[in-house]
Amino acid sequence: MQKKSILPLGAAVAVLSMGAATGSQAQAVSCGDVITTPTTLDSDLVCTIDDEFSVAIAIEGPSGSLSMGDYSLTCSTNKFGTGIILLESGARLSGGSVIGCGDAVTVVGDGGHYVTGVTITDSGNNAVYVKSNFNVVSNMTITGGSGVVDEGILIQGNNNLVNNNFVGNTDNPGIEITGAYNHVYFNEVYFCATDGIVAGGIFSRVTHNISNFNGYQGISVAGSYGTIAQNKITDNDFAGIQLLQGEFNNIANNNVVYNGTYGIYIADSMPTDNTISGNFSEGHTYDLYDPENFACISSNTWINNTFTTSDPGCLD
Repeated sequence: MQKKSILPLGAAVAVLSMGAATGSQAQAVSCGDVITTPTTLDSDLVCTIDDEFSVAIAIEGPSGSLSMGDYSLTCSTNKFGTGIILLESGARLSGGSVIGCGDAVTVVGDGGHYVTGVTITDSGNNAVYVKSNFNVVSNMTITGGSGVVDEGILIQGNNNLVNNNFVGNTDNPGIEITGAYNHVYFNEVYFCATDGIVAGGIFSRVTHNISNFNGYQGISVAGSYGTIAQNKITDNDFAGIQLLQGEFNNIANNNVVYNGTYGIYIADSMPTDNTISGNFSEGHTYDLYDPENFACISSNTWINNTFTTSDPGCLD
């Protein structure tokens, strides 16, 4: 069943049903539909986006799901509006491509949606915009395509899982966390113009990711009580891991090699009471760098790291 309307973004609400949608049938889907039952796309769609409030397709949980197969949704502009929005609780989106939309996929409401296996290209704003809680975003491919993606995955909600995604060629961070208790793991982030991954919010877990060839940092830590562990971070232009702000973060067992000037560094006096331990950092001007620790009395703890160069020399 589809209810017809072009939705404003403000009409968005959602909570999770993680089980697979069943009984999906291929059927005609039109621009402006609100999908409330299991549905399989049966053709490519090109939808007109009139303004910033326009939404091409909405999926409304808990019963609504859309399997896009090998078909695509293309928006008429990527300057504003939304390609697909997930509403209510437990809506599901899988497969297919979303091309040339402002926000390609937006996940809102009370949370609990499931988005997997979608290829997103040429998104002018956020490829995936997570505004609610307890969602899963997995196995996505996000690239500039023939154009550009502004930002890859932006996570403003709490307790979301973001895993096994490929994000590349964005103008802004590939993955950015601003909410709480989010887990970002086993993703690959390449060739973003700024940072690969930004770990903001509180209690973020960023583990087992690959972040390479980005314009600034592989990972930038901007929150507190986070865990940044067992990531592979190489060939980023400025630094491997940056502690920009925050406290009581655990930076542990990362492989940080052949980045720009810095391997792992603390930007200024704002980050406090962080622990940097068990990391391998080699191939930089400064493998470890803490400019506020010149007297070796900083509240940040450096211990059991493997490195060649450091400033000050007391870092371990």
